[in-house]
Amino acid sequence: MKKHIFFIALISLALGLKAQTFQFANEGEVISDTIYFNISSGDLTVDFISFTNLTTENKEVKVYLEKTDTANGAELFMCFENCIPDTISPAFTLNPNVEYTTFDLQYSYITDRTSVVRVHLLDATTMQSLQSFVVVYKNLNASITKPTKPINKITSLEVYPNPANYNTTINYTLSSNYNSGKIIIRNMIGKEVKSISINGGSSAKQVVSTSDLPNGVYFYSIVGDGQTISTKKLIVKH
Repeated sequence: MKKHIFFIALISLALGLKAQTFQFANEGEVISDTIYFNISSGDLTVDFISFTNLTTENKEVKVYLEKTDTANGAELFMCFENCIPDTISPAFTLNPNVEYTTFDLQYSYITDRTSVVRVHLLDATTMQSLQSFVVVYKNLNASITKPTKPINKITSLEVYPNPANYNTTINYTLSSNYNSGKIIIRNMIGKEVKSISINGGSSAKQVVSTSDLPNGVYFYSIVGDGQTISTKKLIVKH
């Protein structure tokens, strides 16, 4: 009887190991079920996640972002060298025991409210989830009180048209409790591509040329005294 129990236990263990078809990792650390990314500072985080096919066969897969709970004003994109706005990626191949490193998540946010997303690897043919893990964007230093300047409700930021072709108009208001500020436009990897100085207590419209920007997704922010107040998405499409 004991031999039978031991044999069943071995089979169960083997099946459990077989169920782990893929391995996910971030900066060399294997992701078992959930990974936490800190959003205690800044307004954009770029996090690289690798996939490894643990089987002996090629796997045609897609990535699906299941946005379980996203904070208001936050944006999440997946990138394969270029970022895409869709929640399901094009198909790609994972070769056996070869680490796939061309994937990252780009998360932009206004507040440090927690966001949760589940990342699925799908079978490219059946669209069934093969394996998944949870990503939590959270202020991991929330217990530490940091003095911050209160954001005046009259501070506002909008652009039109959006998508933009050759230019767009930024309509902004910066509260008078800020001495100076900037309008900053960044690309998907966080690089600053345009910057406009503005005065505290000002309200105006600023025409910005986008003819020199490649097609894609950008983020525009209003900054007061070095503090990012609001960040929104701008699409450039020529």
